Amino acid sequence: MASRQPPQEGPFLSAALICDRVLEEKDGTKSAIRIIDRITRTVVDFSPPEEMEPFQWEGTLLIRLKSGWARGSYPLTIKLVKPSGETPPPFQYTAFFEGEEDRGVDFVVNMRIKFDQTGIYWFKIFLKDSLLTQIPLRVVYLPQVRQVPERGAES
Repeated sequence: MASRQPPQEGPFLSAALICDRVLEEKDGTKSAIRIIDRITRTVVDFSPPEEMEPFQWEGTLLIRLKSGWARGSYPLTIKLVKPSGETPPPFQYTAFFEGEEDRGVDFVVNMRIKFDQTGIYWFKIFLKDSLLTQIPLRVVYLPQVRQVPERGAES
């Protein structure tokens, strides 16, 4: 009889996404609300700045891992890479795998990030020293010039 064990032992990435928030029901079921891959910063003013001013953003990163045949503790690291290539200090966690191969662990990371550049921010997710995946999040700046209404024009 052939072995049922896959060529790679695990752990395996089941999901990795950025969203507004994650809801968890009493039975442990999770729902990702408003999956996001782009943030548009719009400023409407008579003279909006040419460059985007820094702003705070709150969101959630959901990472789901399944153990496969892996057991024990594994370091999980999330590195943010700004469009300029700068990397702030990483988020660090420990993933602990036990039990059946379809069991795993979820990480719900509530983030508060100061965006100070436009472009793609990459969330690189490492388990041990291996890159599991990377998630892009684009920040777009749209300055809008508010028009002065003409005199005598109806509103």
